[in-house]
Amino acid sequence: MRNHWSSYYKWLQKGHWSWLGLSRQFVRLILKVVKQEVIHLVIDDTLTLRASKKAPGSQIHHQHGNKPNLAQYVRGQCWVSLAWVIRREKQPVALPLLTRLVPGISNTGKRVAAKTLIRAVYRLLDGRKVRVLVDSWYMRRIFIESMLARG
Repeated sequence: MRNHWSSYYKWLQKGHWSWLGLSRQFVRLILKVVKQEVIHLVIDDTLTLRASKKAPGSQIHHQHGNKPNLAQYVRGQCWVSLAWVIRREKQPVALPLLTRLVPGISNTGKRVAAKTLIRAVYRLLDGRKVRVLVDSWYMRRIFIESMLARG
């Protein structure tokens, strides 16, 4: 680092820059460094517990993890994430690309968020063989047809 840490902190907090642009540049870097025949993109959602009703996207969600220390329904934010999985020294590693807050509690919102994340980076992967791995919440005709239309 050439500058004092506070300079970077101020840039992150007050600077004008694009998360999307940063993510696309990260994808370009991965394409130069990692050589794979097939690119594996993974989409998954996660629930971040919240106490405040004022938190953006804070809703009551069914807690699917069946954790004994949590109620069946909890307040939280649902995030959908896109990652690129690479194999490094026989171990798979997920490189996070983008994350999007789901505005509602329906599974439709998750699929819309997933399609948005793919749309943000798919042009950079044009001409390459790509597999999109998702769990069963995303397995609906409209989502699958959207992925097939992008090749």
